[in-house]
Amino acid sequence: MGIRVAIIGCGYIASACHGPACVRYAASHPDVELVACCDVDGERAERFRQEFGFARAYTDYLEMMWAERPGAVCLCVPPPLAAEMGVRVLELGVPLLAEKPPAMTAAEMDRLIEAARTTGTIHQVAFNRRFAPLLIRLRELLQEHTVRHVDHTFTRVGRSRGDFATTAIHAVDSLRYLLGCDFESARFGYHEYPSLGKGVADYIIDCTFSSGATGHLTVSPVAGTDAERIAVYAAEHTFVASLNWGVDAPGRLQHWHEGRPVLDLDAVQHCGTAEDLVVSGFYGEDEAFFDAVQAGRQPAHDFASARQSVEIMECLRERRREYTRA
Repeated sequence: MGIRVAIIGCGYIASACHGPACVRYAASHPDVELVACCDVDGERAERFRQEFGFARAYTDYLEMMWAERPGAVCLCVPPPLAAEMGVRVLELGVPLLAEKPPAMTAAEMDRLIEAARTTGTIHQVAFNRRFAPLLIRLRELLQEHTVRHVDHTFTRVGRSRGDFATTAIHAVDSLRYLLGCDFESARFGYHEYPSLGKGVADYIIDCTFSSGATGHLTVSPVAGTDAERIAVYAAEHTFVASLNWGVDAPGRLQHWHEGRPVLDLDAVQHCGTAEDLVVSGFYGEDEAFFDAVQAGRQPAHDFASARQSVEIMECLRERRREYTRA
């Protein structure tokens, strides 16, 4: 079955990730058409159209939806706009891939979940770490063990503008994905940097998961290097994943048992390429979505699976001190 693909939002994440992923998918699936792209900045939409070979460019997404009748939409808009626009797309019955975060609050997330349920529309949330090959492999390995503790360090350089919680949600969601369970509770601490700008802060999260495992997350937007490092501890086993950022790129997965190395797997070896589109999971998430649309089935990574990640993000944005799962 063919798909008419459209993209809403032609900014950085669309240009760096979803545009190239759409082009690659269409190249290997001749019945897939890249019919339209949309951005409120008409010049940016036209540049995107030319770069990635979409047929037409629009500045009004509803006009595009009615004119083009796409069979799948990638929504790549600023987070404050995502939920309202996502609901509108779902209400039109068009399969939706929503870039993270799909909503800014749990209440907005519930609107998306309800719209998807009542319309029965295929949808997927775009948390690319869920499709990063090294993390998929780590999740497979962890299923053979009882995880006792996980430690995640998530850092960026010079991110003193904007709301970093909408990026920090990746750290939260990655741990939920790896452990295959929700946060049971969490305590939050904040190291503020008022000299760097309003709202600039490190997030310190100590948590317990429903499995009984404990966790610690350190998130800093103004560190000395870009990095995402996850250490997982089970009885007599240690796993360390260094993801495709900064000095750790393109990434590595290591496993030790009783002091002896069991696995030392670099991303190029595992993926067959150092290409960011593949190593970081961006192509995998788009491919999974388009495959599901072609097959007429709902993907596993639905809006409900993202709800608690959005809840925790909301806690960070509001500088809450505690969270307990309802």
